[in-house]
Amino acid sequence: MRIIHTGDLHLGRNFHEKDLVQDQRFMLDALRRILVECGAEVLLIAGDIYDRAIPPPEAIALFDSFLTQAKDASPGLVVVAIPGNHDSAARLSFAAGLLCRAGLHIRSRPEDVVDPIVVEKDGKRFCFWALPYLNPGAFSGPVDGASPQGDGSPDVGPSGPARPLPEKAAGGAQGELFKEVTPAVEGPAPAMGGHRSQAELFAEAMDRIQGRLDPGDRNILVAHCFATGGIASESERAFVGAAEEVSGECFEAFDYVALGHLHRRQAAGKRARYPGSPLAYSFAEAEASPEKGFLVIDLDGQGFVESFRPFAPLHRVTRLSGSFAELTTPGAFADFRDDYVEARLLDPKPVLDPADPLRVNFPNLLSVRQAAFDLDLAGGPEARAAAGAEARPRGGEDGAGAVMSDFRAFHEDMNLGPVEEGTAALFAVLLEEASHASD
Repeated sequence: MRIIHTGDLHLGRNFHEKDLVQDQRFMLDALRRILVECGAEVLLIAGDIYDRAIPPPEAIALFDSFLTQAKDASPGLVVVAIPGNHDSAARLSFAAGLLCRAGLHIRSRPEDVVDPIVVEKDGKRFCFWALPYLNPGAFSGPVDGASPQGDGSPDVGPSGPARPLPEKAAGGAQGELFKEVTPAVEGPAPAMGGHRSQAELFAEAMDRIQGRLDPGDRNILVAHCFATGGIASESERAFVGAAEEVSGECFEAFDYVALGHLHRRQAAGKRARYPGSPLAYSFAEAEASPEKGFLVIDLDGQGFVESFRPFAPLHRVTRLSGSFAELTTPGAFADFRDDYVEARLLDPKPVLDPADPLRVNFPNLLSVRQAAFDLDLAGGPEARAAAGAEARPRGGEDGAGAVMSDFRAFHEDMNLGPVEEGTAALFAVLLEEASHASD
């Protein structure tokens, strides 16, 4: 079975206040073409479909249009999507019970992870275990019934014995290439839990799944989490503390694990993969992971084979460094004219109002950083250490004397020359007033 694995679409996101709807439409059009060109049978979207819990109407319309066109182009395509930490699970799951009849499975309830989406092809069963992002208290109660995609049987935990799964016709919209089946099981519900950390919640989910896994099936997990050892990017919402990481040992029972959350394409052990976000959402991210695209996964009885399908975005995300004169030379850096640009001015002295002159060469200029103000550009850790030393009171001074010394040094650093005595006297008056106001 051929699978396209993606995630972290972040539809509706702005980039340095730039609306990205056209860039995201271009990206989704590329994904739709790749689905057809590759003959993909399943599309996995591993969370963060939208950038925020209440996405703008344009983002909702964009995703709706993509799904409609993708199904029109590939009627037999099965889509499995889960919410990530940016999504609202409740909003994303609207009409999920109805959409699953057309092969669009949006799984938003953690309890439904025990109810896999089962696809049959050529006599083989492929079970997709869809685990949405787990908020604290996700498993706070027993499973209360079947998911919208199920057949009405109660969900069970690891102790519930599974009986043979009855076949359920997929209908004409699914085509004749393969057919879906849904599980029918019986047994006791899992115990209530009060887990809060990602590690605990994920372990609970794996406990619920474990007794349901059939080693004769191909088992695929779709999840949104931070796997231990993963490399994050600055455009992600970072988890705090090791308790929010998920151990790769949780993935050993599956034939393939389709992960979302980390924006850089990478492996998480032998079986788990992050495809990375299909667009770069920060300049540092683009620099660290310049090639963006989608993972193509071929699953068979022996394991899986992965390949990467890159695509050229509507606008690249680029950092350009040089002096103000170099970056504003007419016609300079012409190959980057259409990019989203961060200009990094290395001039030792500040440049006033550089944006408009820079936009002559770079109409999509989004950010300007100057070494005169930015210690990272001026020299990295050594510059920061030196700045820290300069910030300490000079000549043993403390209190108001140290503040006055810092003011004189700042005045000189800004290339305004030595402080005139009248200016120093005025600053001393303001400093004394501020001191009295704080008493």
